[in-house]
Amino acid sequence: MVLLVFIGGILLGKYFFTPEIPEPLAEQEFAEDTLIVQTPGSITTEYNTPAYVSNKLPVIKQTKEADFKPEKRRYYVHAKDTLVRPVRNDYPRTKKMEAGEVIELNSADTTELKKIPGIGSGYARRIVNYRNILGGFYRMEQLQEVYGMHEELYEMIIPFIKIETDKINKISINTLSLDQLRAHPYINFYQAKIIIDIRKRNGRLRNIDELKLLEEFTEEDLLRLAPYLFF
Repeated sequence: MVLLVFIGGILLGKYFFTPEIPEPLAEQEFAEDTLIVQTPGSITTEYNTPAYVSNKLPVIKQTKEADFKPEKRRYYVHAKDTLVRPVRNDYPRTKKMEAGEVIELNSADTTELKKIPGIGSGYARRIVNYRNILGGFYRMEQLQEVYGMHEELYEMIIPFIKIETDKINKISINTLSLDQLRAHPYINFYQAKIIIDIRKRNGRLRNIDELKLLEEFTEEDLLRLAPYLFF
């Protein structure tokens, strides 16, 4: 009797307390969010994303190759046959000077300098920048000091240039600071420093002859610097 009661209890427990077995994966309801990956072959793979976590493999659906529709792409650069290229003649060009025409070097801006044959935007900017820190040009050979200037270009442009020395901006040697003096291309740090020292001892420099006695200045230094000094 005890054994029969025990067996009966086991059967009743399995009937009332055994959890329900989930239905097969193929019959489950999935969420509407489905990722479909198409390839040029004959197989389309659907990756279903159900609401619960599943370790089942993705569902593979067989499709015909004719059903494949490649994704339409947008290109930043069109194909060569549809690419519209600008006509080079549409760009404005600077009219170059003809033989016999000249411009004044110390007053010309970059637009005027670009009219000289052989001078483009880069060289025009370099000439103007160097002219500004120099104070102006007083002889043609100073163009050879412009960065990138070469013999062929120099010989090409000098027939189109003239120089007016009255447009040179001179530097006040008795008032400028050390940094302001050494900013000039023809004065180095040691030369600027000795000028400051003389001003401290004597009050001011009266003329360029006082610089001739200094070992920091060579005769060549003073010759090219003289047009820029104001005492």
